[in-house]
Amino acid sequence: MGTYTDSSQNTHGFKWQNGTFTKIDFPGATFTYPSGVNDSGVIVGTYLLGNQSHGFKLQNGAFTTIDFPGFVGASAAIGINNSGIIVGNYGNSQGYVLTNGTFKTLDAPQLNSGELLDTELTGITNLGWITGRVFTGDFWRGFWYVNGEFDFLEKPYSLDDTVSGANGRGDIVGRGGPGCYISFGVETNEGSEGSENFPNLQSINLPQNADCPTSINYNRVIVGGSYIGIPATTSSLTLKVTSPVNNSTDTNPVHIAASASGPNPISQIQVWVNYKEVFHVAGATLNANINLPVGTNERFLVQAVDSKGVTARVVETITVH
Repeated sequence: MGTYTDSSQNTHGFKWQNGTFTKIDFPGATFTYPSGVNDSGVIVGTYLLGNQSHGFKLQNGAFTTIDFPGFVGASAAIGINNSGIIVGNYGNSQGYVLTNGTFKTLDAPQLNSGELLDTELTGITNLGWITGRVFTGDFWRGFWYVNGEFDFLEKPYSLDDTVSGANGRGDIVGRGGPGCYISFGVETNEGSEGSENFPNLQSINLPQNADCPTSINYNRVIVGGSYIGIPATTSSLTLKVTSPVNNSTDTNPVHIAASASGPNPISQIQVWVNYKEVFHVAGATLNANINLPVGTNERFLVQAVDSKGVTARVVETITVH
């Protein structure tokens, strides 16, 4: 699905299926943006009528407006899964989940008391995973929400990032530290919330000037603003860090052990602390005692780079004495 703009500057939605384009226009709207579809062909999206945006559902050729009840302002429907659960946003600041006709607000936790609400949901999977981002601590922070629990892409106060989509395998895509990324099976080896590592993000090589992917399906086909592609599989560049462990307290020199593997030669493994590179070694193995900057709850990143510039990384939070 996507959109195009006509000579009168009206924006129309479309569906492309089996090589055929079908126009999607909410009656009377000057802007129609389809953003989610399930396996039954039910489409959700957003339309603009006058100066007000509304969510919609298109099922069996009939449109239904979706507005968060009791709220006067902008609304949008973003995604729908095979169970018919719809996620969206209202007021440009809060997310919602619509299940069997019942709305529930979903706002991600924020880092500081008194911050203005600013959650943006981006999709939902058939397993019920909800993806999105929240503006907190002056940065956008990507997340996925599973079984009543929020998991975040990176540690607090990292640079802007977002989780744009997820699939039934537990893979996620979006924009983060390495640019456009994919991360495989983010819940596979998850520990407790206090000890788990942040996801291993792998960069995606995309056409020049292409936007980061907005969604990924079970077959790992990714979709962006102007392309459809299949990213590298889990047999591509991988990185494992065995020391230090996440949320540890370490004394200089810190023992750092990591190894990388992939289809291309590994050029180097780098160590970054608080967004500054402090060490690197050529090849696929790092095993060294390194003096790191002293600090509490530092952002510790190990990154592998292969001969084609593909990267994989592991992010931890450590304290160094």
